[in-house]
Amino acid sequence: IHAAPPFPPRLVIIDLFLLHYLKEMISSPAAGLAAAFGLFMVASAHPIATGDLHGEIRGVQAHRGGLGMRPESTLFAFGYALEIGVDVLEMDTVFTKDGIPVIWHDHRIQNDKCNDTVPGANYVGKYIANLTLAQVQVKWSSQRFNSVSNASQTLDCGSQQLPKHDQAELHPRAKISTLEEVLDLIDCYGDKKVVLNLETKLDPEHANETLSVETYIDNIVPILQRRGYADRTYIQSFDWRTIVGIKKKFPKTRTVALLDDTTVTPSGHLGYAWLGGIDVRDFAGDWVKAAHSIGATALSPVHGTPSSASVNTPGYKPFTTTDVVNRAHELGMMVIPWTVDDEVTIDKLFEPGKLLTYPSEIISNYPEKVIWIGRQRGVHLGLKRNPSKPQCFSRA
Repeated sequence: IHAAPPFPPRLVIIDLFLLHYLKEMISSPAAGLAAAFGLFMVASAHPIATGDLHGEIRGVQAHRGGLGMRPESTLFAFGYALEIGVDVLEMDTVFTKDGIPVIWHDHRIQNDKCNDTVPGANYVGKYIANLTLAQVQVKWSSQRFNSVSNASQTLDCGSQQLPKHDQAELHPRAKISTLEEVLDLIDCYGDKKVVLNLETKLDPEHANETLSVETYIDNIVPILQRRGYADRTYIQSFDWRTIVGIKKKFPKTRTVALLDDTTVTPSGHLGYAWLGGIDVRDFAGDWVKAAHSIGATALSPVHGTPSSASVNTPGYKPFTTTDVVNRAHELGMMVIPWTVDDEVTIDKLFEPGKLLTYPSEIISNYPEKVIWIGRQRGVHLGLKRNPSKPQCFSRA
């Protein structure tokens, strides 16, 4: 059950108006009636969520923590998402050379996201699979490994503004965190309800850029089990080999089949390289049925193409269509389109009559925007907001 989010400022203003109108009713019934009618017209123009009135959308996912508002995939991003009350923290994981899963979207450390802070290290541009955790995070100046004062951070991944996301709050010297450090953050906040949607980052067409698929299959779920997060985590991937392998080894794991228009089409001599041995032709080209055949809990397609466009963009083509949503729901799968940022496209997903059945959740770089647009549509999204906890960021 989702707790109601705090009332927006306009409701406070309406309450003040209500006091004024009550006074008017006492002093002049006619004038007060007219004023009350005006108040009704103002209030009814912005409906307040009282439950899901006409749809099935029931969750919002903060993409990489909400990269439109904070440096992506950092503890600051996930803290922001917890504080606005998202339903799901969406994130990616890639393994370091010494076998530690870190939360990062890219196979390599990109120069438009991170800066080297140690002269001569030149870690920016290198693949994470070729760096140890110490190289990715901290250079120690002594053998006292438990002393922060004896460490210098090797990368600053919080100082650069991403193009098209210039309203994001920067956090200089933010680091790349491990999966366990993100779990520590959630524990520090004391949030027992937020769910994780964890993507395995590897590429069947460029296998040398990451550790092996077996590393992902064997080592992620045991960490989640030990930390008590296995039952509140989905494992998602474009590379369905990990979904198939994890589902076989850990049958209770909920999995999400990520896809777009490029991964469900043949890739030269590799065939359907992204689909874990599945040939879509065996399903008469129906990739919804193909995802269901590997036991996926949810289907997560791109909202449309190009993915950066909106429904108002000339040439935009919907990918998560009414037909896709309906067929997936008929097979018992959730539908979670990605990554929906602009208001008109978000709103279209809530619009009655456009979809016979609605997507289950929405992934966005601006999760708070999704929450408020849903609220305008009478759809109740989000969990109870967490209070700010600066003490949780001592090692961020």
